[in-house]
Amino acid sequence: MDIIQELEKVRATLTGTVVTAFDRIIEGLENPNSETEATAYEIIFPLSSDPYIFIGKKPTAVLFGEERVEVKTWRQVYGVILKRCIENPQHYETLLGLRDRIAGRDRVLVSANPDGMRNPTKIAEGLYGETHYGSQTLMYILVERILAPVGFDCSNISIAIIGSRI
Repeated sequence: MDIIQELEKVRATLTGTVVTAFDRIIEGLENPNSETEATAYEIIFPLSSDPYIFIGKKPTAVLFGEERVEVKTWRQVYGVILKRCIENPQHYETLLGLRDRIAGRDRVLVSANPDGMRNPTKIAEGLYGETHYGSQTLMYILVERILAPVGFDCSNISIAIIGSRI
């Protein structure tokens, strides 16, 4: 039953994206000199999407259900989501227990201090995450290497990115 609900959510998101794209195309054709024709618009993807789709894209917001948090960088996306995760005391304690145990090839991904990290982001006191990665790798690390082991449910989180006119 959970799989069906998840598929329905993804279908609704994709349907909304397609409808928005067609609305922009029609508006551009009806008003070729309008200001909106040349402007970019947002495309919303579930956080659980293949992180490959984020390569070369600029994030504009993280959506927690209907709540919107504005962001400008992938590092901010990472920080906003992890800060939401640690609002749950159980997830916070689990993440603290994983400090210095989740590592990449060269550096630790979550640590008690920023020493040895190239681009640390402070999540909370005594909790830092490494963000010196591209969008695809950073989102993979966030979802698969950090949030999944913590048990954080990502199903209601989406990322708004800047899209271009079709």
